[in-house]
Amino acid sequence: MVSVALGRDRSEATPLLAGPVALRVSGGKPLRLRGTLLVEGQSRAADSALWHAVSVWRLEGQDVAVALRTHRQAAPEADLHRAELFPTLAEALEWLEGFDPVADLAVDFDASDRRLSAVEIALRAAALRGRADQVTRQWRALLGEVLFLLDAEEAAAA
Repeated sequence: MVSVALGRDRSEATPLLAGPVALRVSGGKPLRLRGTLLVEGQSRAADSALWHAVSVWRLEGQDVAVALRTHRQAAPEADLHRAELFPTLAEALEWLEGFDPVADLAVDFDASDRRLSAVEIALRAAALRGRADQVTRQWRALLGEVLFLLDAEEAAAA
């Protein structure tokens, strides 16, 4: 399931979320900013090994911040948090489009383990490929919705 929302109600001129925000960064200090939420969304399926949440912020000035969280179903404490700053919205969207959603997908077997038969390795690899395909489909659906809403917002503002 993909869920995406604009940072403000289209019928209102004021943003829904604005002000000081701290974006989490795994293994680092949070990225603190003052800005307006442009769009946020998440891809989640009950049977998915991991899913993503993304939010895009317009800072005071023209800079853009992107927060990206990779949720891990098996180990929520190991969720990964990323936050990046960009000088333009176009560069932020380019970074999102280049993001590899399966880079954080855990491999649950060791192909060099001599106790595993070639058939078992092939079956586990096929299952991993299936999980990777599912995560990729969910990410592409989320990204498509985010890009669509931001494009529609930009066209409405012009």
